[in-house]
Amino acid sequence: MDAAHARLCLLLHSLPHLDNAGLRRLLQHFGSPQAVWEAEASALATAGVDGPARADLVTARKRGRHPAAARDVDRQLDALLAVDGRVVALGSADYPPMLAAIHDPPPLLYLRGCEQLLRAPQLAVVGSRKASPPGIRLARELAAAAARAGLAITSGLALGIDGAAHRGALDTNAGSIAVMATGIDAIYPRRHEPLARELLESGCLVSEFAPLTPALPMHFPARNRIISGLALGVLVVEAALPSGSLITAGTALEQGREVFAVPWFPGHAGGRGCLRLLRDGAVMVETVDDILAEFGTLLQWQLELTPAAAASVGAGQPWLLSLVGYEVVTVEALVEASGRSVAEVLAALSALELDGSIARHGGGYIRC
Repeated sequence: MDAAHARLCLLLHSLPHLDNAGLRRLLQHFGSPQAVWEAEASALATAGVDGPARADLVTARKRGRHPAAARDVDRQLDALLAVDGRVVALGSADYPPMLAAIHDPPPLLYLRGCEQLLRAPQLAVVGSRKASPPGIRLARELAAAAARAGLAITSGLALGIDGAAHRGALDTNAGSIAVMATGIDAIYPRRHEPLARELLESGCLVSEFAPLTPALPMHFPARNRIISGLALGVLVVEAALPSGSLITAGTALEQGREVFAVPWFPGHAGGRGCLRLLRDGAVMVETVDDILAEFGTLLQWQLELTPAAAASVGAGQPWLLSLVGYEVVTVEALVEASGRSVAEVLAALSALELDGSIARHGGGYIRC
């Protein structure tokens, strides 16, 4: 890992008056943490940075840290290095493209393990922490079946359905992604430390929270948008009313992702959230085939697309290429202009990027 890059990211993340929205705006405007750090005051103002945030940057440049930061940056860096973690910034080629497409992507991602898995087609599997034995068994079986079909399993490392989903992926020796509501230096809940160690052998831990960040209630809804944002769709296996799983399903719909739910009988209080989702239009799931049928062509592209095949696939995307010019255009703008889904736009962008017709630049795409 580039320790200097990681420290710079942590330093930007520590500025008291620069929130996630502001840092995201800066990265999308300047293209990299280094460019943000080196930007002149006038350029920062043009990018929409207010006076207090600009003053924070000036202070940090002079002192190498900010005296009002909530946590010591050097201690955070030590914690990150101790677990062999790294930082990926929005706009980087390593940033997960599905997550970059949501309206509020994390400006920085802290990672451990096999980060390439973040670019694989993913199914998010979520549900109750106090799941029933049938729910636990079903989550594990469906996750294993989806993993065998080529999907990476993404969840939140929580007790109950989350843990069963991760375990199902591990049953097939497939990779699984755990999105955390804390820094990646400490596992929460502690009971899942053995599971996390197993997961890291072929999977990945990811968080938008810097090292040394504890588990706080407001972190979990924020974490949920990343779970759904990374995936093609979200499967809710078992959920009561109300529940955090329904929040994840709601963010999935806002992000243009598919929502799946298992049908439970009405007398099972722990499954009423799933019945609500089905009533509101979620796809009913009895077997993994119900999920694969909805993903269809997009999943095939993501599983089979190679540089050798990219030219032929890319040539079939004139509708998108005509919308990408020589100035940066974002995924959101392309979705709006084309009238296509986020998934369709991302698949076409991948094909055109591999074909060499377009390239990523400054948080968006330009024609080559």
